[in-house]
Amino acid sequence: MAEKTGKKRIALNVYLLKVNPDPESKGIWSKKELLASPINGSGKAIQIETDDYPLGSSGELGILYVRKPIREIAPEWLEFVEKGLEDTAPLTILKNRSVSAILVLEQNDRQFALAFGHGRFMIEPRIIEDRFGIRVVLNSISPEKVASIDRQTFDASPKISRVQTVKASSVSDFMISPEQDLLRGLVGFTKPEYEGHLGGVVAGIDSFKTSLPIELSDLPDLLRVALERSESKDYLAPDSQGNISQFAWVENLLPIKDKTLIDKLDMNVWDRLRSRKLDNMWLAVPDIVDWSQVTGFRYTTSEDAAIEEHLDLAKFVTTLRKDATLETVKKREIFMLMASGVPAQRFSAFKCIYAEVKDNLDLFILHVGTWFRVEASFQRAVEKYFTSLPRKTFAPPFMQYEHPGEGAYNEAVCAASPRTHGMLDRRLVRFGGTYDKIEVCDILKVPTGGDSKGIQFIHVKRGRSSATLSHLFAQGLVAATLLVRESNFVAEVNKQLTDLSLALLPNKFSAHGNEVVYAIIDGPAGSPLDIPFFSKVTLQNCGKSISAFGYSVSLMHIPESSVHLGTMAARAAKKKSANKGTKKSGRPRSTRPRPSAI
Repeated sequence: MAEKTGKKRIALNVYLLKVNPDPESKGIWSKKELLASPINGSGKAIQIETDDYPLGSSGELGILYVRKPIREIAPEWLEFVEKGLEDTAPLTILKNRSVSAILVLEQNDRQFALAFGHGRFMIEPRIIEDRFGIRVVLNSISPEKVASIDRQTFDASPKISRVQTVKASSVSDFMISPEQDLLRGLVGFTKPEYEGHLGGVVAGIDSFKTSLPIELSDLPDLLRVALERSESKDYLAPDSQGNISQFAWVENLLPIKDKTLIDKLDMNVWDRLRSRKLDNMWLAVPDIVDWSQVTGFRYTTSEDAAIEEHLDLAKFVTTLRKDATLETVKKREIFMLMASGVPAQRFSAFKCIYAEVKDNLDLFILHVGTWFRVEASFQRAVEKYFTSLPRKTFAPPFMQYEHPGEGAYNEAVCAASPRTHGMLDRRLVRFGGTYDKIEVCDILKVPTGGDSKGIQFIHVKRGRSSATLSHLFAQGLVAATLLVRESNFVAEVNKQLTDLSLALLPNKFSAHGNEVVYAIIDGPAGSPLDIPFFSKVTLQNCGKSISAFGYSVSLMHIPESSVHLGTMAARAAKKKSANKGTKKSGRPRSTRPRPSAI
């Protein structure tokens, strides 16, 4: 499709729809099936209404669905300022007009939807082909002509980031971590052989985005080439010198295609949601957003529903009705409320769930609604690092945990050996800048007279959630870094040690001979110390950085006492019994409107 003079350039946002599995559908979705059905204020799924316009003499160029009614919304700032005006009538005409539409058409026996305005929210999310846009871009650009990469780190606290360059750059310039980074989005300059068909600069996530001079009659050719590119594996081909492709790292997390396995993994997640066993699961926005415009989140459309500052999986689960199923979660949406009159952004609740599932020796990750298998060699390397870390012997003054909190436990340990163990938990060093209010450690152990061993910086944490342990490992890395790099930080730590009557650190502190200990309170005595895979990844990254300074790194397992475990089990049983009693007691129900849920 050669570019011709006189054609107007237009931005296109193209979605590929999944093949309809119904044998009688011939793979094609009907209007009723492809239009989304968002939840209304009463908790009912109401399909979007549209005006329909067949394009071409008999609709051969597709059908344009325009959402109705066209929304007119007063800007958010208007209500804020109008209280200061004596006459607000002139401002009543100020409205933001939002027009949404999708053009649905077929090519090569596949269905495509082109979204205009906020049209992407008109498409039923479950029928969108995941990562279609990324595959098109991967196979249509050169690894030396990349403009932007969106990626998510694969660790205990996943972070989404976008790195852009001012000119075409090589993948190697983006400092990719092949073992940890998951490709989320890609923008690049098209290879010459595809530029005329797809445009000069292309972008892809689930949808494929481009801007090029095009007419309606040219669309079939664009869609044909985009579909062919999405089905290719050219991006894995070696370069002209026979070197491995710069895009090979994309394969470290492999999408699962086996429907039977996907169903099994889905049910594992649903069983955990239903039983409230949410370890190694959390909610996160599945996209890069402008947080300055975000005012909060709602799990339902009810005006009475609480606006949450952060996403919380446990709170979301409480909005599900007793008869909810996995399909309920897949149909539910989470609403991100926006400032400045921008309509709330909606995300599939299922696509907001991140989960880690082990099945025999395999590890699977649920990410943005897609299951990935962790590449085996990466998994082995992480597990090897974890098992190879030295384990500190559990011995006095450390004791089994049966305390009201970590602070009380740390105080008890230090009280049992005040000459060698200093309580630094919650004693913050106000160092300023990025590292304001830092704990050097929870317990500091100094060597005694004839002890040739160095100082132990002991970081203590109870529990094994990924987020909790991520904070523990990061705290150890930050403190270890400041000790060797910042003499002013050492001086502040020495003030604390003076208060405790402990030996001071050298002004020119050296990491060599000293040790960072991560002490984890979890489970009964005799049980092996284990943590989630995400946490092991974070531990490996932090541990290797700490070791590079010259410290040694080790782990300690602090068991919970049988008395403590028994008390906790009794409390859980009592709470469960009380909840059952409340449900059976014929208490009158509140007249307050219930937040909507399916």
